[in-house]
Amino acid sequence: MPVNKKISSIAFKCRGLFWALFAASALVFPSFFGWERFTVGLVIVISGQLIRFWAAGYIPKYRTEKIGAPILVTWGPYKWIRNPLYAGNFVMGLGWSLMLGWIWVTAFTLAFLLLYCCIVMPAEEEFLASKFGPQYLSYRDKVPSLFPYPRNGFPDEQSACQQFDRTRAWAEEIYSIRINLLITVMVSAKLYISCL
Repeated sequence: MPVNKKISSIAFKCRGLFWALFAASALVFPSFFGWERFTVGLVIVISGQLIRFWAAGYIPKYRTEKIGAPILVTWGPYKWIRNPLYAGNFVMGLGWSLMLGWIWVTAFTLAFLLLYCCIVMPAEEEFLASKFGPQYLSYRDKVPSLFPYPRNGFPDEQSACQQFDRTRAWAEEIYSIRINLLITVMVSAKLYISCL
C-alpha cells in the first residue's frame, strides 16, 4: 500500500524524536518499580543497542533526513531481517517499557507499530523497490521485515558482502548510544523516585 509522501517524509525526519517523546512521557506518567522487571528490561535495552551496533557496522551512513540508500545491504544482520536498526529500536523500547510497567509495553508497542510499521518502513520499502527493482523485490520476498524466521530456509552465504566495520559502527551509533544511555538514566531515576 503506497504511503502518503508528505506524511512519510515528516515521519522519517522525526523518527528519532519518538525516543525523546517516550522519555518525556516516562517522566510525566506514573510507573511502578519492580526489581525483576527492571533487571530484565535493562538486559533487553542492552540487547537492542547491540543489535543496532551490529547493523550499523554493515550499512553506509544512515543518519539522513531523506530516505536514501547508496547500496542494497543484504548481508550481516540484513540477511536475517530487512530492518535491524528498527528491530533494535523496538527491542530497546520494549526494555524501557518493561522497566516502567506492563501498561507501557502495550502503549509503546502500539505507537511503534503505528509510526514505524505503518509509515516509515513502507515508505523506505517503496523507495528501495523503485531504486533497486527486482533485486530488492527478491530480497523482500525472502527476508522478513523485523523478526527473523526462515521463510524459505536459512539465508545463503553471499559472495558480495562487506565485513563488519567497527569504526563505522561507532561513528554512526555514538549518538544513539548517548541518547539511549540518557533515556535509561531518566527511566531509572523516575523509578527510583517512585520508590521514595
